Amino acid sequence: MQNMQQMNIIWDNTAPIDGKLVSVLKVLGLAPRPISIHSPDQAWASLTGPVVLVISADSFASVEAAINFRRSLPIKVFLILRVNSNQLDMGIEAIRKGFDDVLCQGQDTEKRWEKIATNAGVSLVKNDSYVFVDETSQHLLALVERVGASEVNALMNGPTGSGKEVLARLAHDFSPRRTGPFIPVNCAALPETLAESLLFGHSKGAFTGATKNAVGFFEQAETGTLFLDEVGELPLPVQAKLLRALQEKEITPVGSPEPRSINTRILAATNRDLRQAIRIGSFREDLYFRLSTFRINVPPLRERTDDILPLANFFLMKYGDKRGELSVSPEALGKLLNYGWPGNVRELENVVQRAMVLSNGEAISAEHLFFDEPIHESHTETSIETSHTIVPGANQSLRNPHTFVEKRERSPSEQFGEGLQSAMDANEFRVISQTLKTARTRKEAASVLGISERTLRYKVAKMRERGIDIPRRRMGEI
Repeated sequence: MQNMQQMNIIWDNTAPIDGKLVSVLKVLGLAPRPISIHSPDQAWASLTGPVVLVISADSFASVEAAINFRRSLPIKVFLILRVNSNQLDMGIEAIRKGFDDVLCQGQDTEKRWEKIATNAGVSLVKNDSYVFVDETSQHLLALVERVGASEVNALMNGPTGSGKEVLARLAHDFSPRRTGPFIPVNCAALPETLAESLLFGHSKGAFTGATKNAVGFFEQAETGTLFLDEVGELPLPVQAKLLRALQEKEITPVGSPEPRSINTRILAATNRDLRQAIRIGSFREDLYFRLSTFRINVPPLRERTDDILPLANFFLMKYGDKRGELSVSPEALGKLLNYGWPGNVRELENVVQRAMVLSNGEAISAEHLFFDEPIHESHTETSIETSHTIVPGANQSLRNPHTFVEKRERSPSEQFGEGLQSAMDANEFRVISQTLKTARTRKEAASVLGISERTLRYKVAKMRERGIDIPRRRMGEI
């Protein structure tokens, strides 16, 4: 697996590229693409991965004009200003106002461009942590792009760690509001007594300690996007006031007699079943329908397995800037693919970081991968020790195969070898076999195991390779 994504370089042809520079870039595997900087639309359509944009100081009347050009671009870029020796003052101003780097003509050494490529990769990936390789993810990206370009409120529903905030940021970047602020708020972390004040602001003297007027999150997000993460955790009184803000497009700060108009778009997210919350009275039904003008279901990582390795590569680049390139063994890649990822992308990030520490800069092998301890074990082990007929529930499945340890059986070392991973494989295959015996269809078996049908097919094929008989009783192909 390569540890650096392909680096695309868009080059302002006002400053032509000489043959020496092309040779330097080719050594690093970089291929510049010259364009006319003031008609760049055709350059972005086919690009994937980090993009370095090199513009010439001669192409713009001022640094501010160059900054405005950057804001108009449809993608994020690592922006480099190329200056002549008599334009150094402009270069200093560019760094102060947000350019990522300044390059003076004559500095095109291999070492300099290698540093630029590393800095660009790290800078750009730290702003994103969602990979769109799996077909499911590609459909999701297309949906987020369409919803983002509109002004509708959207509710993202998905498990913890699946990337809801990253998708919300993308929706903001795709929207006409992308030049405005993006304000993320974790509703679960808002103190109940201060939630209203933090969201809507307050006036001086509104309560003890309110020594001055304060602007809330709604006004901070003016002309931009307010992202309400874990919106289902808001107290009911605050939900009522949030509903009015969405309906009337105005807020009333705590202690203020006058409402204020707002121009803020709302994106919300939750890992809860809000319909169930409505049934038990902990969430307002009218607010739910107001928030979910468009509902986006964010799948867990186990349902987009083609994203696992690109994400692992992504995190290697994100955290490996000071370690050099790291390779990953085929056995380690297989281990990443076979795991169920109950913690989703966040857990994968943890696993990669741990592996980088344990590998000490060497190639990452399977023995460097340690997964998070299962959170929901309860009495599973005890139950399975006394019975050989228990089938795991949908949320137990293959995520924690070491949980399903049948201590009465002899370990099949002849078939699986020895060691922790072998024992985990043996128990995982035993769980699959038991489930296949009792399920009516492969689809039902995958559902019971909590994995996709594609993952089940992969694991069944792996079992056949090990010489394991695949149960067929009561099975009907779908």
